This record gives sequence, structure tokens and C-alpha cells, in this order.
Amino acid sequence: MTTLYEHIGHKIRELRTTYPKGTLSQEALAEKLKVASNTVSRWETGKYKPTPKDLDSLARFFAVSITTFFPDLETDDPRVAALTSATGGLEKKDFEEVIRYAQFRKARRAMENAKRPKKKA
Repeated sequence: MTTLYEHIGHKIRELRTTYPKGTLSQEALAEKLKVASNTVSRWETGKYKPTPKDLDSLARFFAVSITTFFPDLETDDPRVAALTSATGGLEKKDFEEVIRYAQFRKARRAMENAKRPKKKA
């Protein structure tokens, strides 16, 4: 069974290797995200656990929803319609920020609820 962090790592690798502007090396992605060059490799193997902030940076870079990194998050929720209704008067930029915040909170909750592998002694 794949752990959450293995799934996230696989998704990072998939996005990196299918990048529309050409395959990105791990080093190039690390440079874009301003992280150590071996960090991307460790995320992809599940050895390092990206923080919600890291996932937000990845999502912004690849222009995908942060929920892309999570296997079982349901996106067809009636609360989304309520959110859209509540934000109807906002300008596009403000609305997009509300959506990103909601996605961030959702991803953070999923990470908090995931079983974290124990460190080896």
C-alpha cells in the first residue's frame, strides 16, 4: 500500500517529468522553488515530507490545485457551491486567493491526518 507521502512524491515526479516546457531536472525544480537540490529527490522518494507551504509552492509553480497531490480528496462537495456564492462579489484575483486558501487548508488537514512513518533509530 502506498503511503500519502509516497503518493505525493510520485505526483511531484510526474509533474516534473511531464512539464509542458520540457522535463525539469530535480536540480532545476529545486532552484525554481529555492530549496536544496537534494530536497526534490527526497520528496519524490518519500524520505522527506513536504510541508503544506512546499506543496503550495509546487502547486503554484506547476499551475495545478494543491489537492492534486492527495489521492482521496473529494472535490464534488456541495460546500464548493456555497463558497462560490459567498464569494460572488469578489474580483477574480481575490476569488482565486480564497480558493487557494481553501485548497491549502484542505491539504494541510490531509497531511495532519496521514500516518507519518516512524523514524529509524
